[in-house]
Amino acid sequence: MSEWKTLQKKPKVLYFPWVLNVHDDDSWKTLNEKFEIVNYDCSSVEKFIEEARKPNGKYSGIDAICRSSRIHGKPFGGQHIFNGEAAKAIPDTVKLIVSSGHGYNRTNLELLADRGILFCNSPNTASQSTADVAVFLIIQSFRYLTYAEHYVRTNSKDDITNITVNAENPRNKTLGIIGLGDIGIYVARTCKAMGMNIVYHNRNPKPQYEAEIEGLKFLPNIDDLYAVSDCILLLCPYSEDTKHLINFETFKKMKDRVRLVNMARGLIVEEAAVIDALERGQLVGAGFDVTEFEPKFDDRILSNYKVTILPHVGATARETYQLSEKKCVENLMQFFYGDGKIDAVNKHLIKTAS
Repeated sequence: MSEWKTLQKKPKVLYFPWVLNVHDDDSWKTLNEKFEIVNYDCSSVEKFIEEARKPNGKYSGIDAICRSSRIHGKPFGGQHIFNGEAAKAIPDTVKLIVSSGHGYNRTNLELLADRGILFCNSPNTASQSTADVAVFLIIQSFRYLTYAEHYVRTNSKDDITNITVNAENPRNKTLGIIGLGDIGIYVARTCKAMGMNIVYHNRNPKPQYEAEIEGLKFLPNIDDLYAVSDCILLLCPYSEDTKHLINFETFKKMKDRVRLVNMARGLIVEEAAVIDALERGQLVGAGFDVTEFEPKFDDRILSNYKVTILPHVGATARETYQLSEKKCVENLMQFFYGDGKIDAVNKHLIKTAS
């Protein structure tokens, strides 16, 4: 624990509230005791821009912004103020933004850096919950249990035995993980315990994980992963390089009976290629927490029992948001009351940052 400074005045923090009362008790207490909280209450991003530009508005003089609550949670889920005109309107007094979540694709890191604002995400706070859902979808892609449940709930008259044509046990099958990070290693440990073989593709090998998990193998050529995997799990970051990483051509490199699970970003998988592989019978199981055109779904995917689709809920667990709040408050405390040294994702872009 750091030795906290004594400040003459509490730092002023713009806080994004959430309708659901989910908090890490100690962190919530610290936030309210050590900082002057101003609740965000704008009805739109445009209203925020208008209010933030007022010389003596309610947001004037804020030192930091804290969005430790669920980014997509009500009532401000659709409001993203860390890019575009909204980011330009953030008061000049702001030195730090702390936000929940692993990703920051809706944050203009360069723009914030140009304004001298550090941006901190909440890495590894959703890793376990996301990994749990990934394992669930891997099992679903082999056993079609969501279809079986749908059969019961809808009192279906379909012949349920048709799933035996394609249902298989995961044991002794090969799982290919693209992007073996914090989430991936949780999945690898669990799937290894289920008797699966694990291979992975990364920018760099992870020898520490290979020493831990027997048989874990790094494949530097992603085509080799496609060739040997019975189920492919996507956990890689989204970028222009990974857009449509899974496409018509990559399916040609996969097995005749392959499964696919996407826990990363929807645009990494080309939906048209998925539909084609399903209709050809090559893709015999799939699980998607994210899809290319979410929340719109093609009927050819929705009606196919081989596919399980979730509404982007990989991180949705109470512990995720408690850990996110804890991480956000730790960064606030370290920046204002500690030595100021925090792991901001855009720190390298700020010339004046220590």
